[in-house]
Amino acid sequence: MFTVPSFPPHVPTDIDAFIASEPGTQWIDKLAKSFPHTSYERDRSTTFTLKDCDRYAAAIIDAKRDGLEVDTCLTNELQPASFGSTWHYSVRPELQPALREQFDNRDIEEQWEDTLRREWEDRAADADESTATDLLASYDYCQLLFRFSQGPYIEDTMIVSHKPWSDYSELAITEDLQFALNNLGYTVGQFRTACSNTHEAYKPLKARRPRRQPIVTMDKLKEAIENACSQYFHIYLFAIVPITDLIALDISKPITFDKCWVATANCFSGTFHDVPADCPVTVNPGDGVLLSGGHMAYSPDDVCGLYTPHYHARVHN
Repeated sequence: MFTVPSFPPHVPTDIDAFIASEPGTQWIDKLAKSFPHTSYERDRSTTFTLKDCDRYAAAIIDAKRDGLEVDTCLTNELQPASFGSTWHYSVRPELQPALREQFDNRDIEEQWEDTLRREWEDRAADADESTATDLLASYDYCQLLFRFSQGPYIEDTMIVSHKPWSDYSELAITEDLQFALNNLGYTVGQFRTACSNTHEAYKPLKARRPRRQPIVTMDKLKEAIENACSQYFHIYLFAIVPITDLIALDISKPITFDKCWVATANCFSGTFHDVPADCPVTVNPGDGVLLSGGHMAYSPDDVCGLYTPHYHARVHN
């Protein structure tokens, strides 16, 4: 590696004739093997912030949701190393002395350099098996959220309080509230009883069973709601997870958070409050929407400046 191969005997000065010959083809193949190019290679100086990884996580989730290749979509966020840099810093400094020794004619040497660069780049590109996800490791964490909402329009699925602030006993009884409560493990009736909410439902609600056993107590739910700091909010599961966990997920299948927090947040105005869930939580695709902090105008860390290790958890199918 990183050594220019010896030229075969009787090398013509015409580079095109050399390329067309079998010895020439074999020599260029050896050159490409001696000087490989890696588009995505992480080194010790490469660091990614939580905000960086949130952005990458958003691209990963969007790609999975749209049935696209994750690595292809990540190329918009993670730029590959340029072939020009590899040529300039690795190949050319070694190639020039070899050409000078072979021809001792600067015009011929420059012509060979230009042509060999194209030939080397084609072969190096074919041999490069690195992908954008090679840059991401298990110590790169992203904020992962699962929003308990249904319907395509975020603004239309928010839970709302009859007061200008978030009040436990003043929430509007809507399908959106019912959907979130069912996913937390409660019925609307249980919620009404706990908070003495007597507001009439916006429209008749079908009786629905809870999706699972309660994942937070009513006291914790009250804390989350009354600290939502907004008249409008959603209820989420929240955790900070290795981005490699997200890469491995099949989002069309159930997803388990081995540890998570139940949070109220308004992703438009920037509010967030969390309480710990009492157990691991498994959600199905129909239970809501998987998001990263990169999908939100204000991520939880943007709002609160979190001590992130506290929220470290794992997710898997």
